[in-house]
Amino acid sequence: MSQREAVRLEIEELDALRAEIERQAAAMAPRWNADPEEVQRSVARLVLALVEFLRKLMEKQAIRRMEAGTLTGEETENVGLALMKLEETLHEIAGRFGLTPEELNLDLGPLGRLI
Repeated sequence: MSQREAVRLEIEELDALRAEIERQAAAMAPRWNADPEEVQRSVARLVLALVEFLRKLMEKQAIRRMEAGTLTGEETENVGLALMKLEETLHEIAGRFGLTPEELNLDLGPLGRLI
């Protein structure tokens, strides 16, 4: 292989690598926005996403306990009301920051969506 061919192959490999990096970068989820104007909204989005994740986990656990018969009728009622109130509060706070429920479902890259 001549030196010219070797250089051409190296350039082609570099071009292919650059194209792959650009493709992966374009497919990546947006990163945290450190813009001072958006910091509050970004932090609110992260905190609310985590609280929503925990709420859904608690909801699933409550359903399991209900189905297993380990909750009394009163406990079931109290848990249901508490979870509904928590969901309402989350949506209210999200609205204050101009966030929709869909924006709380963070993309965790290879792990998938949070919720």
